[in-house]
Amino acid sequence: MTPVTSEPIEGGAPRRGHLYLAIVLAGTGFALLAPTRIDIAILLREVMRSIGVASLSAAGMISTATLLGDGLTEMFCGQISDRWGRGGTMAIGIALFSIFSVLTAVATTLPTLYLVRILLGVGQAVFIPAYFAFVGSISTKHRGLLLGSLGGLFTIGVAINPILTRAMFRASGDWRTPFIAYGVFGLALAAFIYIVSRGRARIYSRHVLPRPSSTFAAVPAASRTAWLTNRNMVLLLVTMGFWGLTQYGFLGIFVTYLRTDQHFSLRAAVGVASIAGWCSFGFSFIAGWMSDHIGRRWSLLIFGLVAILLAAPLFVMHQTFASAAILAALFQAANGSFYPLGVAYAQDFAKSEGLGAHSGAVSGIGHLAAGIAGLVAGFIASHLGYGAVGWFFVAASIVMEITVALTIEPRRQSLGAVPAPELV
Repeated sequence: MTPVTSEPIEGGAPRRGHLYLAIVLAGTGFALLAPTRIDIAILLREVMRSIGVASLSAAGMISTATLLGDGLTEMFCGQISDRWGRGGTMAIGIALFSIFSVLTAVATTLPTLYLVRILLGVGQAVFIPAYFAFVGSISTKHRGLLLGSLGGLFTIGVAINPILTRAMFRASGDWRTPFIAYGVFGLALAAFIYIVSRGRARIYSRHVLPRPSSTFAAVPAASRTAWLTNRNMVLLLVTMGFWGLTQYGFLGIFVTYLRTDQHFSLRAAVGVASIAGWCSFGFSFIAGWMSDHIGRRWSLLIFGLVAILLAAPLFVMHQTFASAAILAALFQAANGSFYPLGVAYAQDFAKSEGLGAHSGAVSGIGHLAAGIAGLVAGFIASHLGYGAVGWFFVAASIVMEITVALTIEPRRQSLGAVPAPELV
C-alpha cells in the first residue's frame, strides 16, 4: 500500500497535541449522547408518575422519542457536515442537544415531553455524522477500530448513566435534576469544540482520503443519489433499521422489565444495565479490531448469530441478578456492534467528501427505527407479554443476519481491485 499524508483542507497542518485534544473532545461529546438520551428510561416510572402517564406503550415511546427526531433529520445532516465543515456542525449540534435536555425538565404534559425529546434528537442528528466522518477519516486501515472505539464511548455513557442518574435523583429527590446537569455540561463542551475547531488547520475537517477502489462508490458525478441506492447501501439501510428496533427496544424496556416483571429493585436493575454497558464498551474495541482483520461482513455475521441465540432467553427465562447481567452484557455487546461497524462499512464505499453523507444515512435510518422501538417493545409487552418481546428480537436479528450475508465487501466486488491507500 502506498502511504499518503493527511492534509488540511486549508492552512497548515495542526500540531499532534491539537489533534489529540480534538479527538478527546469529540469522544467526550459522543459519550454524552448516552446519559442525555436514555436517562429518561432509567427514571421512566418517576417521569410517568409526574406527568400522569399510565400506558406502558406511551412510556416506551417517551424513552426513545429522541431517536425519532434524530432519524428524521440525520440522513440530511450528514451532507450538511460535508459542506459546512465538521467542527462548527458538531458545536451547533451539541448546543441544540443540550438546550433541549434542559427543557426536558420543564415539560409537564405528555405532548410537550414528546416534542422536547424529538427536538433533542434533531440536535443530535446535526453532529453525529460529523463525528463519524472526522474519526473515520483518520485512517482507512484502522477504521473499524477507530469507529468501534467511538461507539465504545457511547457504551461508557450507557454504563455510567444509570449510576449518575440514580445518584442525582436520590440526592435531589427530583427526576428533573439529571436532565439539567447533562444539558449544562453539554453547552460547555460545545463551546470548547467550537474554539478548538477554529484556526487555519481546520482540525475536524483536515483529513483527505483517496477515492476507494469500490465499484459501489464509483457512480457518475452527475448522479447525486446513486450512492444511496446501490446494493450494499440498501442492504445496510435495512440492517440498520432492524438494529434500531432491537438495540433501542432493549435499552428502552429492559430496566422496566426487570423492575416490573422480575421484581428487581431500582438499584439491582440499574446494576445490570451498568454491567452490560461496561462489557459492551470493552467489546467495542475487539469488534472494531476484528472487522479490520477479518472484514466487516464476517464480523457482523458472527455478532448477529450471538444476538439471535440470546434475544429470547433475555425475556423468557426467569432472571437472577447474575443471569440478567450476563445475558444483557452479551446481547448488548453483540447487537450494539452493528452500529459503529455498520457506519464503518458504509464509509468503506465513500469518497472523502462523502463520509458524512454515508455515515448519516446508515446512522439516521437506524435511529429512525430506534425512535419507535420503545413504542413497539412496549406495545408487544403490554399485549402479548415480555416473552413475545424476546421472540420479536429473534426475528429482527435473523433479518439483520440475512441482509449482512447478502452484502459484498469492497475488496471482493471487482477482480484486481487495488486497496485504498492509508493515512499515516
